[in-house]
Amino acid sequence: MSDVATVALKALAGGSLVLVFAALGAVVKPKRFAGLFGAAPAVAIAGLAITLATKPVHDAHENVIGMLAGCAGIVAYAAAVAPLLLRTAPLRASALTMVLWLVVAAGVAAPLVA
Repeated sequence: MSDVATVALKALAGGSLVLVFAALGAVVKPKRFAGLFGAAPAVAIAGLAITLATKPVHDAHENVIGMLAGCAGIVAYAAAVAPLLLRTAPLRASALTMVLWLVVAAGVAAPLVA
């Protein structure tokens, strides 16, 4: 399968799953859980499924490492940004916690890739 066809298939699958997750988020109670069904998980699942179908398992493994590293980074970002926003300007808080995200994500991915 060509790279263009793979990207198109990922977009179609990701978009379809986003719609499914959005519908699920619309009916879930309480509404604060609706964010759990956002676009990122749907796109990640679709992308991983297409990668598994079109590429070697090693490529899917690398994708999963990136997803896990990004997840760890966003958890660190979310934990740090709220308290920092109480003490500093939003742009500064965001910039500092983006650096934290990068450090955490790289720290998680580095030993798994090597």
